Amino acid sequence: MAGPLRAGPVGPVVLGQGAEHDRGLHRRAGSAGVIRLVALSAAERRRVAHLRPAPGQETFVRDGAYAAAETDPLLDLYAIEEDGAVVGMFKLDRGYADAPRHDFARAGDLGLRGVLVDPAHEGRGIGRALLTALPDLVRASYPGFRRLVLTVNLRNTRARAGYLKAGWRDDGGIYHGGDRGQQHILFLPLDV
Repeated sequence: MAGPLRAGPVGPVVLGQGAEHDRGLHRRAGSAGVIRLVALSAAERRRVAHLRPAPGQETFVRDGAYAAAETDPLLDLYAIEEDGAVVGMFKLDRGYADAPRHDFARAGDLGLRGVLVDPAHEGRGIGRALLTALPDLVRASYPGFRRLVLTVNLRNTRARAGYLKAGWRDDGGIYHGGDRGQQHILFLPLDV
């Protein structure tokens, strides 16, 4: 649906002001770090291989080595960088609505998958910065998509709360096809 992605930082990714905004960067309040969302080419995918889920999160998300090894041409892998260091990752799935197992998805839906922040960097607003920046990144790099969609395990209450706080919506749908149990279906319209 969307055209090819350009590798490297995309911008602008966060609404704001100043030089960081103009370069597609976001300085997080209360932190000296600057966050960049970087689309990884096939040759760069190993940059996320060191990432591991926090203890207790292994049930809900796979590690960076798994993500780096995926070869689906419709799955775009991104690194979350802070001051040039990879501190997290996520995937945008352009084929999400076409997958038979995602029968809840509609044409124009872009899947968000595999969100992972390195445990050493959790609790510092990196996930919040990602969720703030993501709609602008998608509008700029994936113009044919109208909604972001994800599933989150019913037992992963912390992640669900974070998505809802960031404006994602839950209309009560439950996905029963998850590899690791039933999941809430959340979405974020991109026209707002």
